[in-house]
Amino acid sequence: MSNRLIFLLGGPIFNAVAEHFVPQAGGKNASIALLLFGNFKKEYLPDYVQPWLERGISKYHVITPQEDGTINVAVALEKISKSSGIFIGGGPTDEYQRLYTVDPIKKVLQAKYRQGIPIAGLSAGAMIIPEICGYGLGEKEDLPVQILPGLGLLKKCIIGPHFTERQVLPKMLHAMVLAKVNTGWGIDETACAVFENEVFAGVIGKGVYEITMTESKTKEHRITEKLKVYNI
Repeated sequence: MSNRLIFLLGGPIFNAVAEHFVPQAGGKNASIALLLFGNFKKEYLPDYVQPWLERGISKYHVITPQEDGTINVAVALEKISKSSGIFIGGGPTDEYQRLYTVDPIKKVLQAKYRQGIPIAGLSAGAMIIPEICGYGLGEKEDLPVQILPGLGLLKKCIIGPHFTERQVLPKMLHAMVLAKVNTGWGIDETACAVFENEVFAGVIGKGVYEITMTESKTKEHRITEKLKVYNI
């Protein structure tokens, strides 16, 4: 079985992550599927793809909803099935959760991951990677925390991007209690947490924190900064 890699970006550190993500996706022969949301502004597209182009790739395929807010499933599945790397963008978490954590797209993403196709997620894209999405963590608006289904690629954890920048810890602890999980991963905008075969493998940049909660009446928690640098 191929190694399974997940890159979780807490903020737009596209260039640093591309240095690792593009080779894993096939280098110059890579074909990357970029999953975005409905009102994504085209002027932001170069932020995502320019680091890939600078590393020699020539093929990437953008997936966005149609004007009515729905995904053309047949087109999306075709683009994903041909991909050697998958990148889920940032934006409104509820939109990404609605669009990409439902079948048949969810099943295809899971199948590609099991085949060893690397998957990256930025902010909202990172939050939907586990089996549980802690909606309301790291959003620009002050939204109530909700527990929603995710893609299921990581188990028994919650992801919190923009961790220190938006003071996500209180909401993350609330989400962990609601979801009944003991582990959260806080990721700053300057960092990417890398998981290999569902196990933490290191940090690109700086600012990844593992939050663990003990089973007690006081719900005590511990925060450990992860300093292990990811090298491949």
